[in-house]
Amino acid sequence: PATVEALGPDFEVRQSDGTDRARLFSDIADADALMVRSATFVDAEVLSHAPQLRIVARAGVGLDNVDIKAATAAGVMVVNAPTSNIISAAGLTCAHILGLARHIAPATQALKGGEWKRSKYSGVELQDKVLGVIGLGRIGGLVAERMKSFGMELIAYDPYVTSARAHQLGAQLVTLE
Repeated sequence: PATVEALGPDFEVRQSDGTDRARLFSDIADADALMVRSATFVDAEVLSHAPQLRIVARAGVGLDNVDIKAATAAGVMVVNAPTSNIISAAGLTCAHILGLARHIAPATQALKGGEWKRSKYSGVELQDKVLGVIGLGRIGGLVAERMKSFGMELIAYDPYVTSARAHQLGAQLVTLE
């Protein structure tokens, strides 16, 4: 709703269930732009039903639901929102790391079952532990920065990141193996 509101009154906005392809085909027949979430697959068939389409905007990070080659062949630009949820994704990743280190889920289940087994679920300190990060892109870089503050040693694999960038994040680049 906030995105639709931000577009303002100068745009006609149609909301369509992208999983109902027949309806989607009808809704985009004269559309200039298509904004999708992850459940809507934009392939050559969808593009063939939208001859005026100029842009497909993915409201999110990934583009695995958009056939970029088909869009390019149709002269349709494809964009995404690469920073839309990176803070949340990095925070959730760090929360999972902490939860695993401290056995939060099983301890909670035991406590709900009426058992107090404090010593069984004390977990481990993260200080001086090694964290391997696969991919030092936007999210991986944020995870590395945050987990470094726990005193963790960081190793990382990313074939697209320079050792200088990894060093900035306090990580040592290693092979995937």
